[in-house]
Amino acid sequence: MELKKGSKIYFMGIGGTGMAAVAGLCQEAGFNVIGSDNAMYPPMSTMLEELKITVKTPYSAENFTAEKPDVVVVANALSRGHVELEALLRSGVPYTSFPKLTGDEFLSKRISVVVTGTHGKTTTSSLLAHVLNELGEDPGFVIGGIPHNFPRSFRLGRGRTFVIEGDEYDTAFFDKGPKFLHYHPHQLIINNIEFDHADIYANVEAIEAQFDNVVKLVPEGGAIMANWDDQRVKNIFNRITPKARVVKVSTTGLDNTADVRLGHWAAREKTRGTQIWEATVHTKSLGDLKIETTLSGKHMLANVTQVIATVESLALGGFIKKVTGQQIADAIVSFKSVARRLDHLGHAGDIDVFEDFAHHPTAVGLVIEGFKAVYPKRKLHVAFEPKNATSRRNTFQKDYVKKLGLADAVYIGPCPDDKRIPADERMNTAALAGEIGAKAYAFQSNDDLLNKMIENIAEGDAVIFMSAGSFSGIQYKLLDALKGK
Repeated sequence: MELKKGSKIYFMGIGGTGMAAVAGLCQEAGFNVIGSDNAMYPPMSTMLEELKITVKTPYSAENFTAEKPDVVVVANALSRGHVELEALLRSGVPYTSFPKLTGDEFLSKRISVVVTGTHGKTTTSSLLAHVLNELGEDPGFVIGGIPHNFPRSFRLGRGRTFVIEGDEYDTAFFDKGPKFLHYHPHQLIINNIEFDHADIYANVEAIEAQFDNVVKLVPEGGAIMANWDDQRVKNIFNRITPKARVVKVSTTGLDNTADVRLGHWAAREKTRGTQIWEATVHTKSLGDLKIETTLSGKHMLANVTQVIATVESLALGGFIKKVTGQQIADAIVSFKSVARRLDHLGHAGDIDVFEDFAHHPTAVGLVIEGFKAVYPKRKLHVAFEPKNATSRRNTFQKDYVKKLGLADAVYIGPCPDDKRIPADERMNTAALAGEIGAKAYAFQSNDDLLNKMIENIAEGDAVIFMSAGSFSGIQYKLLDALKGK
């Protein structure tokens, strides 16, 4: 499929984070973009309005047939029986997925830097794009979140590099392979591998097989930044000898033989709601980098270490101009993070309220541990919403017990009633709270959860809301209520 400037591209299901970003990227590249969805919500609705991209709602066959597009990009949320999708299939108009379109039209022509792993993709890709931008490289990027250093989550850029978040989730109804297989990786970051996406993967071995596949795509002359402290990542290279160079990255500092290694670190509060994490990162060509960041937690230092390893790799390969360690450190300290990564929403008296995207039990635990490292004496209340496809299942129930149990008080929101999940596999929030103990509560509604938090929270306490969804906006209602209280 060959597209020319001015070609009309119809994004069916444009409201998703990835779909909206790629739609914006296509418009920036000179294509005529239009889309449809059932309903639109901020921040993607706001972004598309600012871009003046027409979005037709709700879905209907007439939305599609009236436009006569050259190609249709189908969101992976749509499946057979969908009214617009069926109209598309009857029409004979060519269709594709946003990962394949992105790979073919943009990434294949650039030095594609693909950030993969169960955790840390959005922060790592945002930080890497920011560092490259500060170094004057003008990278392109597509990020699955809202990076605070850029006005939008995408940019075409004019430099050689293009940074993209490589998701292992499936691509479309007609392509059940992971998105990252379409991204032509030249520089590949593998942050970590854990079991996730229980709705499409039977076990962690099925996920590992897909990481084996993406490693095989990196060409000779490219590089793979592998987290050598993650055994599942390390095991890939027992099974495969890639053509590309493997950069061993010790993201926790455990492996003294690694090419890039996290060293000593320390954390403290800088201003209200803002933390400072300082660390040394050891490299072979750049020496020891003294870095400072407002990103909270050892897992964030792991992301920083991967970014440093990647920038060093790009410079050594001649894909960006030569850099110094100080230039990289200066760029890192100016990074403003990504929306919903321990965002400080505000305070009421001596009570602080935060929110975080954490939903996998590993991420939940890391966020709590990072907070406790800086504020060991504060009582921490954590509200958790089991919103996404994995947390709606009881697959990780024992892990949630352990990780949520690190908080001083736990409030568990209602789990969506997903009939696609067999009854004996669904998350039982009451049982989860019971296993955590007397400090945990389960609720049938977010309003009830909110009322209990208002009742329990006292001066000097801190609150973190954790969800892959919106939590019905009760985090803001809590802040208002506490200010009134």
